[in-house]
Order: sequence, then structure tokens, then C-alpha cells
Amino acid sequence: MTACLFGTYVRSHSANRLLRLALAGAGWDVVECHEPLWEETPTKEAPYFGAASLARLGARFAAAARRLARRWRTFARGGAPPLVVVGFGGQLDVLLARRVCRPRAGLVFAPLVSLTETLVEDRRRVAAGGVAARALAALDRTTLRAADLVLADTAAHAAYLARLGAPADRVAVWHLGAEPEFLAPIAPAPVPRRVLFYGSHLPLHGVETIVDAAARLGARADVHVIGDGPARAAVEARARAAGAAVAFRDPVPLAALPAELARAAVVLGVFGEGAKAAMVVPNKVWQAAAAGRPLVTRDGPGLREVLEPGRHCLACPPGDPAALADAVARLLDDPALAARLGAAARARVLERFGPARQAAALATLLAAGVAAAPAAAAVRPSAA
Repeated sequence: MTACLFGTYVRSHSANRLLRLALAGAGWDVVECHEPLWEETPTKEAPYFGAASLARLGARFAAAARRLARRWRTFARGGAPPLVVVGFGGQLDVLLARRVCRPRAGLVFAPLVSLTETLVEDRRRVAAGGVAARALAALDRTTLRAADLVLADTAAHAAYLARLGAPADRVAVWHLGAEPEFLAPIAPAPVPRRVLFYGSHLPLHGVETIVDAAARLGARADVHVIGDGPARAAVEARARAAGAAVAFRDPVPLAALPAELARAAVVLGVFGEGAKAAMVVPNKVWQAAAAGRPLVTRDGPGLREVLEPGRHCLACPPGDPAALADAVARLLDDPALAARLGAAARARVLERFGPARQAAALATLLAAGVAAAPAAAAVRPSAA
């Protein structure tokens, strides 16, 4: 049976890549009906959310929607109706799919995050309680109710989506796992004292906490922060003011990240203080664990669904530079502990969240949540 990835979703995002791989591994023939839009501006500064920019984006989405509708009509001629799947970045896509993707076997939405938690609660681009925030919440409810099945990345996140308005009986938990690039064995070659963070300088990441911890660690740690984002300039200024010796580097391609991980003595996850940071397991956490590298990240219910602090990683309270500095120092001072945690994390990911397990879990969820899905999709051997 065919699964059609539909819309303007961000094709290169890890969550969407993993969803496509799991669908293929579960026996679906995966095709795309896609128009690029959101990924054309990787770093979304404040002007991106201004009225003029949003008006331009709205016009561009309308044009993309017309092209998608025409392409769907061509694609859907003949053959069995496909399963329609909308991934991360697809809030508008799922509404379009509900309207134009007919006939279909079912409609699945894997949003990863809601607009409310991202723009109101985490990035605070929209004031909480205002008209715009209420409009975003209404849009979230509509998108979550549009699909036959909503996939959440953690149980904590699923509960949040239900509170936001998703029908609880249509929300299922499907943990993301890690991409193939991080599952291949990596020979560790840690540079002494190197501590690695990579990301987009978003509130979720809590890079300010990393900088303040680096100031506490001083010469004990060689902290590298790779990435760009809205807060980078402010974070660099904070590091200078604190006297923190942090090497700020531009983003690197995903294919280069395994080598960066191999050279790190300690890898950092996220340390944001918001509810979103507590609920999710960010890509960087999955990737470091899959690669078998010693990891420090913030504690929270999302993390504990996947990794056990003290056994697979070290965890600290959010927004606590003293606790983060202590955890980093502990791993730098005890290479045997660091190696043991890294090996245990990799074993955990391979055993519980490897590609074959992820494909089988997705097949089970689709069979239960989408009536027209194959009752027993065959997991392909290549997914193992």
C-alpha cells in the first residue's frame, strides 16, 4: 500500500526523515507530494513573524496549496487510495490534506510540536492570553482534530496535545529514535576537555545556561557551541561579559555531526526552563545517545521515557548552570564513568528504538488508529 507524504512540511528535518524511513521499513511504498516553503528561511528572526512577512508567507502558501491540489489530482488517479501523512511543519498542510486528499486510506499528522508551545510558551513571539495567542490555540485545535491519527513524540507531549484539544483517542505515542548516520558505530576519539553543544540558539536549548556553566568551569573545559539562531549574538555577548572561553562555530552539515560527536569528551543536550523542554526528547539527545557519547541534559518526564539518568546519561535541573558545571566536571574527571554511560545509552537506543523496532511500532499504531491501514504491514529486513 502507498503512503503519501503531503504538503509544505520541512523535508530535511530529522523528525520527517525518521517518519519516512519508518513508513518504508513497515512495508509502505512512500511517495511525496511536496512543495518547499518553510525551510527556505532556516533561522527565523523576529522580522519573520512580522505582519508583512506573514502576509507574504500566506500568499506563498496559497500558491503552493494550489500546486499541491493539482499534483494530488494527478497522483490520485487510479490505484488504491493512499495513506496521507503530514509531518513536522505541516499545521496548514493537514487542513489542506483533509480538504483535497480524497479518496484516501486515512490522514496521519505527526506535528512534533504545536504552534502554541513554540510561538507563545517557548519563543514568546506572541503574548500569552492575547488575541493572537488565542487564535494560535484555535488553529492548533483545528489541526489536531483534522487527522484520523496524531503521532506525539513522548507520552508527556501526547498529554499536552490532548489538553490543547486533540481527541485523546486519536493521539498515539511514537518515539522518534535517531537517524542512520548516528546508528553506525563511531570510533570515539575525544579531544581532552572538549564539551560539545550544537543547535539553533532557541529558548528550548538554554544556551545561556551553557555559557554560565562554562564560566564556572573555566580552563577545566573547552566548550564548543555549534549553530546559529535568533539569540546567538546575545549569547556571545553574555559569554564575553562572563569571561567564558566558549568557541562559537557556524552550523555544520548533519553528515559532519558524527565526527563532531566522536571528538567530544562530553555532549550537551538542552537546558531550557519551559514546559516544551520538559516534554520533548530533542534530536541532539537521540543522536548523542545513539552514537554512544557521554551526555548531560536537563531532567524531565520526556527524557525519562527514553533514558534513565545515572544509567544512560547525567541529568540536571533546567536553567541551573552550577548543576550543569558539576555534571560536566564529573564526566571530564571520570572517563570510565563517561564511557560507561555512553555505551549504556547506545545499547538502550539500539535495543528499544532501533529502526526495525520503530518501523514495527509505527505499523502497529497505524493498524490500530487508521482503519484502512494494512492490518499486518510486513517490516522489511533492511530496516533492522
